[in-house]
Amino acid sequence: MPYKVELEATKAAPVKVATPKPSAAPRTASGEKVISKPSAGAAGGAVVAPLPGVVLSIQVKVGDTVQPSDTVVLLEAMKMENAIHAGRAGRVSAINVAAGDSVLEGAPLLTIE
Repeated sequence: MPYKVELEATKAAPVKVATPKPSAAPRTASGEKVISKPSAGAAGGAVVAPLPGVVLSIQVKVGDTVQPSDTVVLLEAMKMENAIHAGRAGRVSAINVAAGDSVLEGAPLLTIE
């Protein structure tokens, strides 16, 4: 048995969509940004983050002597711990991050002279 269905034409009020406002970037207690950006002029002796992640721990101190295969930083990325190696022999002259910092790919983690 066929049915005949008719709909009433009604004018719907225009739907107003509120555009979300972008939130401010997170900051530390001192007011600095939490995410480190890669510096354009990373020194030749810089050990850089190979992928974005969170610094779990720093295995060396300023003044330590390292070999190319030494693990210098533990980086968590995609729920996995990644051991970042020195890549060259030398002495650690600067540490640019702290445990808990979020870093982007290419961000300098530390400098080896």
